[in-house]
Amino acid sequence: MRFWGALLTFCVSISAWAVPPESQIAFPEGVFSYYASGSLTARNPEIERVIITVHGSERNADTYYNSIEQIAAGTAKPGSIFALSPHFKESYDSLQAREFTWTSEGWLSGDRSLANGGVSSFAILDRFMEFFANRETFPNLRTIVLVGHSAGGQLTQRYAIGTTVDTRHPEVRFRYVVANPGSYAYLTPARPVAGRPGVFAAPNIACRYDGYKYGLRNLNEYQSREPVLENVARYTARDVTYLIGQQDVIADDIDQTCAARVQGHTRLERGNLFFSFMNTVFPGHRHALVVVPGVGHTQYGMYTSETGRAVLLGDGPR
Repeated sequence: MRFWGALLTFCVSISAWAVPPESQIAFPEGVFSYYASGSLTARNPEIERVIITVHGSERNADTYYNSIEQIAAGTAKPGSIFALSPHFKESYDSLQAREFTWTSEGWLSGDRSLANGGVSSFAILDRFMEFFANRETFPNLRTIVLVGHSAGGQLTQRYAIGTTVDTRHPEVRFRYVVANPGSYAYLTPARPVAGRPGVFAAPNIACRYDGYKYGLRNLNEYQSREPVLENVARYTARDVTYLIGQQDVIADDIDQTCAARVQGHTRLERGNLFFSFMNTVFPGHRHALVVVPGVGHTQYGMYTSETGRAVLLGDGPR
């Protein structure tokens, strides 16, 4: 009897984290798929926090969704958290009719999709944000957290530079958690000077190290909607946390282009150097750096660690 009771408890706990079928959101140009713990349009006064998690280059959105559901299940009010995981697909993924696809670099940079006129991946995130900020549907929502790991961390950081959706909804707190990205979009042409901690200057190298996505030159359409200086000012004032794994130190599995190497050798080093850049060049910023002890390049380890949970469920830097 004890065995069957334990088995039942195990099965119930697993089913609580079961991934729902993919849903689609329609645009005039096509459709986009996502996983969500509820409806975007049905009234839900229980929801107080939304966590949108963006997958990495493997595009395993269901796995990322599961991690957030597991975190929510361990809280005192699991029904108050809405989990959503967008699925940015490439052409060889399983597709719905008229579903958007991107290149492997396009979706994480905010580029337009490849067919049907194209929609920016960042514009899709804006649409989700607008759904959640609707007070008729989510009257008690207080916080929207956008978190991305690895390639999803790249997307999150760049989206946080260019979006303006948060300026239209001051009643909602928008938070951006950038976890273990392989590179950053620097806000000026300055880069770390090797062997001189805390010193940043424009490097004397031949490559176009400051072109977007590594910097803010030659921007795509979405990032060009507003003047660069205004985007930078908004970004430095936003609630951004850089969540870095202490053991994310393998150098041969990340971007090795010239533009990336000038930012550092490993994801851990690149994260520390970028935060040092923010402290040095934009000392009035509202960002935070949080290092997760003992964790490497794994979204599950980052998110479900005690440190990661505190970041995703907390209020972030002030």
